[in-house]
Amino acid sequence: MLTTKRAILATVLALSGAAQAISLEPAPGLDVNQPYYAPQAFVQQESLPIVDIRGVKSVDYAELFEKQVGEEVRRGIKEAQYVYKLAGINVVEFEKDSMKVLENSRKLNPEYFEIVEALAKVGGISLETMFTLSQLDAALASAAQSALSGCTTVSFAGTGVVGQVNDTPSLSGGNYWILQADDYVQVMASGFYGSGQTLGKDIGVVINFQGTDSKGVGLDADSAIELGALQNYLVRNAKNVDDAEKILDQYRTVVASHFNFADSKGNTVGIEMLDGENYVIKRPAGVGHANHSERSGVMQAFAESVGLGEKSVQRTVATAYTEWRAEFAQQFIDNTPEGNVDAAKYVLNTKPIAQHAAYGSDFISTLTAVMDAKEGCMEVAPGVGDWNNFQRVCLEK
Repeated sequence: MLTTKRAILATVLALSGAAQAISLEPAPGLDVNQPYYAPQAFVQQESLPIVDIRGVKSVDYAELFEKQVGEEVRRGIKEAQYVYKLAGINVVEFEKDSMKVLENSRKLNPEYFEIVEALAKVGGISLETMFTLSQLDAALASAAQSALSGCTTVSFAGTGVVGQVNDTPSLSGGNYWILQADDYVQVMASGFYGSGQTLGKDIGVVINFQGTDSKGVGLDADSAIELGALQNYLVRNAKNVDDAEKILDQYRTVVASHFNFADSKGNTVGIEMLDGENYVIKRPAGVGHANHSERSGVMQAFAESVGLGEKSVQRTVATAYTEWRAEFAQQFIDNTPEGNVDAAKYVLNTKPIAQHAAYGSDFISTLTAVMDAKEGCMEVAPGVGDWNNFQRVCLEK
């Protein structure tokens, strides 16, 4: 295992989201040098706990969480602390730096922070520390002066279907659970914080991080909001994609992110949240997106800046497949005769979108999620969907 701060960060956040991006050390049993097209099935988590808080008073959340996901919460906190330590990031100092984001997020979404407070109680740490540990992506990006990358998202116009694969280091997988409330369903990542997949009664949203061509806002920005709190707010307050677009004009995340929406009327939109003006993507069949901006010429300019102007095997691997994944996803969306849940599952389980260990990388697909905003249902599978059963959770419409 690498030991110096510089070497760890080089591994944790390799330039351009390369194949080694955000790698710490492979999860036990994962062969990082296996063939790309014939990987061994690697299942870290066979099913996700579903925690139902419908009808539960907020004062009773902690007791419920302790009973159903207490071990997951404490494991996630321990793992986050470990990554901070490896990256040489002082949690206490970063906590101080994150107070503006905490203040903004709590003001925007106090209901969500009732969840955060209860999880902190289960974890035996303060709300402030819990929140700081959930800002791991921002901490790593800040420390490395780079942006994170991972995940592919798809949405299908006319159907209300939107979904994604969640790509992370292998050690970050195997600890997801689902939070079911009266008016939303949200995937919780690493045992204790809101992930990038949230469904409300009128709209569903998934996210993927932007690559090195984009950046978020500073921790002290008046518009800076934590991702989980923002997504939760969006699906409870936006009735359609136009509402979502207006909400995202007001806020920013510390790490540049792309939001892919589908609403119950079948409308879709992709919104690249950048440090300046948002970049809005509307296409007739829906939106496919990976980890670079879709602004004209951005990907080519970036590839040329790292000496890979021509498409090649080297370029494909060096950019962590972001270019290939985005093109593949959009081509599928534009040409498939069906834009339903099954179509989303199919494309999300297909290479290059479904990522497996290869080329020495342990950066893999650790979650697959598809939601139908018309039906009000989300289907989630740990890891690659073909290797696990999807679990279905629905809202009362």
